[in-house]
Amino acid sequence: MSAGVPSLVGALWRDHRRAVLLVGAASVALMLTEGIGLLLLLPMLRLVGVSLGDGASDRIAALFESAMRAVGVTPNLEGVLATVVLIVALRALVMYLRARWDAQLETDVVARLRTRLFEAVVATPWGRFVGERPAAVVHALGPQVDDVHSALEMLLQGAALALVMLATAGVALAVAPALTLVVAMAGVLLFALARLMRLPGRADGDRLLAAATLLFARVSEFVGGMKMIHAHGAEARAAAAVSSDVRGWATLTQQFARRRAAVRAILLVASAALLAGLVWLSVAQLGLAPGTLLLLVVLYARLVPQITELQSLLSELSQASASHASIAALLGRCEAARREQDARGAASRSAAAPVARLADSAPAIALRSLTVRYAGSAQPALASCSASLPAGALTAVIGPSGAGKTTLADVLLGLLDAESGEVLVDGVPLASLPREAWRARVGYLAQEPMLVHGTVRENLSFARPDATEQEMRAALRDAACDFVERLPEGLDAPIGDRGVMLSGGERQRLALARALLREPTLLVLDEATSALDADTEARILQTVQSLRGRCTVVFCTHRDAVRAVADGVVQL
Repeated sequence: MSAGVPSLVGALWRDHRRAVLLVGAASVALMLTEGIGLLLLLPMLRLVGVSLGDGASDRIAALFESAMRAVGVTPNLEGVLATVVLIVALRALVMYLRARWDAQLETDVVARLRTRLFEAVVATPWGRFVGERPAAVVHALGPQVDDVHSALEMLLQGAALALVMLATAGVALAVAPALTLVVAMAGVLLFALARLMRLPGRADGDRLLAAATLLFARVSEFVGGMKMIHAHGAEARAAAAVSSDVRGWATLTQQFARRRAAVRAILLVASAALLAGLVWLSVAQLGLAPGTLLLLVVLYARLVPQITELQSLLSELSQASASHASIAALLGRCEAARREQDARGAASRSAAAPVARLADSAPAIALRSLTVRYAGSAQPALASCSASLPAGALTAVIGPSGAGKTTLADVLLGLLDAESGEVLVDGVPLASLPREAWRARVGYLAQEPMLVHGTVRENLSFARPDATEQEMRAALRDAACDFVERLPEGLDAPIGDRGVMLSGGERQRLALARALLREPTLLVLDEATSALDADTEARILQTVQSLRGRCTVVFCTHRDAVRAVADGVVQL
């Protein structure tokens, strides 16, 4: 069994113990009702005149008849049939309860896993997150969690099926112990035969998961870059690449399906041979009574397909559990990165002088020999940078592409930690400040602003959920978002996916209003006007200039218009 299955079982027991116990109790009840229902066939056969001989079957039938008399039920045909109906009704009730508890357990596990994974991803330090492939993260949160749901379903089904098989085997053992042991050994051989024929397992699940992840990532990237694909006439190349990935995934899926079908066919023939051998041995060698033989045939006719189904479930479970192992690995990386960052922050704060609280005024920022390197990178993204960013001033940070402008912006936002050197905020090392408190005082505007699918109000509330309508309108005025007043629904106007219903300049101004709504003491703009026309850029720069004195502004740019209005320039 794959390494992913024990980890899934361990997570179930650790996080959902009560639900697991309920499902387990229901499964045991199903096993008992299965066994009792099968044993009730013995008194029924005797009542209709089928001989049970004078062995264990006859004694079990007599025991049931005595038990029925003890509870006031006449052991005639009507009484036995009524008891069978009662047992079936009880079994149906237990099945209903177990189905409810199964569904609740499965949805709780999936909801908890998906929530925990997203919380871990969103809390991952930016420097580590950039090392993950975004499409792979989305695939983990979506289809891979769905695979875990499927694995959990198969795990619960397999456990219930194993208990039912145990009940069936127990009845057979009670009726014909010697013959049952012989057939049990044959059943073990059948199971071993299925393993030797190599049903798809964990390694195959890993291959299928890798193919599905590659396909999902490719489609996500192409859908996100559809404009570029059309602009470069690359429709055929994109379709060919996706088609190749689809064929790879389909080939693996078909291979595994063919192997499962072949194993099922071979096991079916072997099972028929086993059943024929059972009948021959019972009649020619052991001389079993007709009633006992009939019951054994019924039992083994039920048991052999159950063995095949259980083997198939275990194979599919091993495949599906590959997703749980992949998610666990992603969770481990994210949570380890967060713990490492928290430990560094705690060490920095303990080594520094205590800070009562962050100032409400615009901070003065100093960079001292700042060097930043991304994880796994040989070259630093920013090397030995020293500069002063005066309080309340507009400072332009310029330099060629790759000089480290965005990296510096990420450091100022508290997203990246320095490898060496430091950032001082009013003379206090940034690393020693509470990270959450610092980010609450910072505003950010990127070249491509993130806008959520919703209304203007919902996008503004994303920055400050407690903001009043008056505060929102004030921020919109400061950011020159007069277009909002012209929208029929005003603040409640929908803007579409990623703000597609707005122009580029309108999206940027709305994002600026969202940043201003936070009332930041530091505003960081990263190439925020590089894709805008001159008029829109001028309006945004006018807004930024109005912040002088009450907000320190750092504008990473290559635009001459920004340099012209800046109070100072830092060359990288």
